[in-house]
This record gives sequence, structure tokens and C-alpha cells, in this order.
Amino acid sequence: MPFYQCLVPAGSLSVDTRAALAEAITDVHSTVTGAPRGFVNVLFVEYDPAAYFTAGKPNACSVINGNIRAGRDRETRARLLTELSRSWLSITGQDARSLLIGLNDVDPTSIMEAGLIMPAPGEEAEWLERNRHVLGELLCSQ
Repeated sequence: MPFYQCLVPAGSLSVDTRAALAEAITDVHSTVTGAPRGFVNVLFVEYDPAAYFTAGKPNACSVINGNIRAGRDRETRARLLTELSRSWLSITGQDARSLLIGLNDVDPTSIMEAGLIMPAPGEEAEWLERNRHVLGELLCSQ
């Protein structure tokens, strides 16, 4: 957690572009929130361009749907949205009007990863130390 699901028209992004976007999303989330990089998950899902509609008309936009731990203030969420958009548009060259981004706040006590209930924002260091034996060095070394 967090989990960013990126919905894109089929064939619109190369493997290298997806990798660059995943790196950028990870950088933005970690920088803005202070969460460890190992917490950030990014999934790309391609959709048939004929399957997406806005106002009853076909729309081939990209969507970033981010589930993040609740507890981030309005300024932090706004910065996340702004920097995610800026990074995506810079990497893809896409027009801002064809990008939709949403953040969903999820109570950390409702999230489990690696068999562990996630910590509240700001409690990551203690949680990582306490769970080092389960998580290994991947998350704990960040």
C-alpha cells in the first residue's frame, strides 16, 4: 500500500514508458508522503478503447486510481495529485485533458500486505522495525 492502478488504452504505452511511469509514481508518492518506496505498488491495466465513454461519447483517456492510507492532509493530497499529473504528462506527452486522477483514502487498519496490517501515516519506521523479520530487507532498508 499505496496501490496505484493505471487504466490506459490498449497499446498506448510501451514497456519502457510503463517502467518510467511506475518509477515516477513511486518517487512522487515517497517524496510527498515520506512513505517507504517499498510500500508503493503500481499496476497498469489496458482497456479496449471502445469500452470507455464520457458523457455518452467514446473517450480514450488514461486514469490513475490511487488507494492511499487515510490521514493525509488536504495539502499533501493536492501535492500528490499535482505531481502525479505533472510526471505522467511529462513522460507520456499526453494532453492534461485526457488524464483523470483520483485518490481514495483507505483506513490503514483495513489494509493488509504481507500478512500485516499497515501502519498509520507517520508510524512507518516503528512498524518496519517491528516487522523486519516478516518483510526482509526489501522494505526495511529504505
